[in-house]
Amino acid sequence: MTQPSSFLQGLTLVDAVVQRERSSRLAYNASRLSEATRIERSRVSRLTQELRELGYLERDEAAVLRVGDAYFRTAGAMNQPWLRAARQELRQLAAQLDLSAQVVSSDGSRALTLRCEAPSSGAPYLRPGSVTPIWCTGAGRALLWDQSRSDLEALLCDVQFVGVGGPHAARSVSDLHALLERDRGNGLVYAEEEYVEGVLEYALPVRDGRGIVASIGIAGSRLRGRRAEAAQKALRAAGARLSALAARTQVDGLS
Repeated sequence: MTQPSSFLQGLTLVDAVVQRERSSRLAYNASRLSEATRIERSRVSRLTQELRELGYLERDEAAVLRVGDAYFRTAGAMNQPWLRAARQELRQLAAQLDLSAQVVSSDGSRALTLRCEAPSSGAPYLRPGSVTPIWCTGAGRALLWDQSRSDLEALLCDVQFVGVGGPHAARSVSDLHALLERDRGNGLVYAEEEYVEGVLEYALPVRDGRGIVASIGIAGSRLRGRRAEAAQKALRAAGARLSALAARTQVDGLS
């Protein structure tokens, strides 16, 4: 029998912590969480440590676990009308182009996948809740579209560039800044083999009228000629629709 993935077990742990908080009963520590979810104690310890590092769980001085800020940020974002509409946009992109499609948001130096769709041959690393480096993925770099050189240096001052990403990934802030300058000139993020060898990505920021709230990207192989042109055209149209909805939602929220 296939073992549950770390991702699914992590979701199970977060859900158990949330449900426990909602019940107003004594919160779980790692041992009680292991018993409640029937996940091995050593695995619970490792996964909760990772979830705490990502900000989805917090642990107090009594070793009691509660949901963290990242959980609430993600939950709030997932309730936005434009993000609900993104599901259909991504499905259409994936089906029409036979490419993986995703919407991501920024989480410091990482890109957090909010929604994704993929054909059967799609990228296995794409799944809701997964994190990837913000600087060497197409959708990640689109989140940095408005960042200046000094902004990038401040954001990525502690990042280890070497050894991360694919063969064409940026290896310094200078490399990243140069790629962004090229992308801005083209009006579209183009990332070839920057995260996964053999994979090309296109991406665009999604804006709500105040700034970038997320990005939308597509990824696949053999993107050349007319297929590449069709992919870029479809992505631009989907990105424009999501940005228009995000901006309208933001205006309605202020009125």
